[in-house]
Amino acid sequence: MKAKFYWPFFGIVLVLVLAAFIRKRPVENDFESAKEMIVLRKVAHDVLRAAGDSSSRIPAVQRISKTEFVLPFETAFSFTPDSLVKTIQAVFSHYQLSSRYIVNVKERTTGEVVFGYAMLGAEQDNIVPCLGREPGSSRYSIHFKLEEPPLNDSNKLLVGWAAMGLAVFIWLGWNKFQRSTVPAPVETTTEAGPLLAGIPIGRFYFYPDQQYLQLGDLRIPLTSKETSLLEIFGAEQNQLIDRKRLQKEVWEDEGVIVGRSLDMFVSKLRKKLEADPTVQLLNVHGKGYKLEVTVDQV
Repeated sequence: MKAKFYWPFFGIVLVLVLAAFIRKRPVENDFESAKEMIVLRKVAHDVLRAAGDSSSRIPAVQRISKTEFVLPFETAFSFTPDSLVKTIQAVFSHYQLSSRYIVNVKERTTGEVVFGYAMLGAEQDNIVPCLGREPGSSRYSIHFKLEEPPLNDSNKLLVGWAAMGLAVFIWLGWNKFQRSTVPAPVETTTEAGPLLAGIPIGRFYFYPDQQYLQLGDLRIPLTSKETSLLEIFGAEQNQLIDRKRLQKEVWEDEGVIVGRSLDMFVSKLRKKLEADPTVQLLNVHGKGYKLEVTVDQV
């Protein structure tokens, strides 16, 4: 099939994949957010129960950011750090909340941190200081900072397909743009009748008999020597042409002694080719020259 068929096809696929991904993420986020709030209320309940309080009102969970929460207890209670760590870990583990989180217990009146620790997934990496030291009874708030959950496997698959579709879409678009900027071969006419299409060199069309280059509406005249050089380069694009060969075919066959003439005419020709950035006339030191063309020709 032609590229012009794949272009809209991949565009439609990409839009559908991205739409599915965008639609799914908010639903998942809403569910996880609600789950986090409920699990943290369960933490508050278990913390108070461990302190011997089964009647105080469970505080409303305050969401500070996407991953930060606060439990502002209304009544004073006491706790032991090791019991608090086990209580929170048990609830988080049971309800499959984040295994990587940071907890800070603060006095509500002063904002002073009386206890804090970090659970980093692996037991040997956890940071849990001050175990066994009971801070005493006070009105506390417990601050949680959870690690943002990674994408699950289905979302990773969607992202992968979206990335692949985007890459193909961009490639097809660039290819279409490149081809659209290459002018179609132009036929010229003389009094004797139509001439053959020019020789494609990048985005140029080269007419050796008329000694000019055509780039869209731009016509660049060439001298006879420039034309002779470009005929050789154009016939062997992206190939190294030996200096001696150029000297022989362009100058010596005409009985002219070459000094710096070759370099001078190559330099002039190079300037005329600058109109197309995909065409470069390169000097390979000590060997010769190469006409490097980087655009696909049609």
